[in-house]
Amino acid sequence: MNKKSKEHKAPWECTFAKEDKSKCKPGTPPKSDQEYFEILCLCILQAGLGWAMVRKNWPKFKQGFYVFNIQRLANAKINELLKRDGVIKNKTKVKAIINNAEEFENIRQNSGSFSNFLKSLKDMENTEAIKELVQQFSHMGEYTAEYYLHSVGYWR
Repeated sequence: MNKKSKEHKAPWECTFAKEDKSKCKPGTPPKSDQEYFEILCLCILQAGLGWAMVRKNWPKFKQGFYVFNIQRLANAKINELLKRDGVIKNKTKVKAIINNAEEFENIRQNSGSFSNFLKSLKDMENTEAIKELVQQFSHMGEYTAEYYLHSVGYWR
């Protein structure tokens, strides 16, 4: 990283999307699978929306989505979640969060933790790691996958 890299504490402070990517340091790796999942949900919810709106409403989103509890969301019903205060009323995003919670659980069972899963991607080229995430998760395109990996400190 060059000396002009900018540090950030929250994904919405990140300049990765707005500037030369080399000017933004990757985020700090989360300490738990729960944190990895919350950031994944943040990236899914933010896609197509303004960061200012997401930042302003993040506490409401967290409450609406059961504080992004992986098991609870993996067992949630779309129509029930859509009725909750604080849940974005976008059926596609809500369905993606439920599907991604299920997939996250599968990954944790097969790899021991989500961190272990990401470590298994380290031998891949970055483009291949991005493709792997796009295949694994719903409502995640290549840019969202790249941004997610950057946000959780994956890049070497």
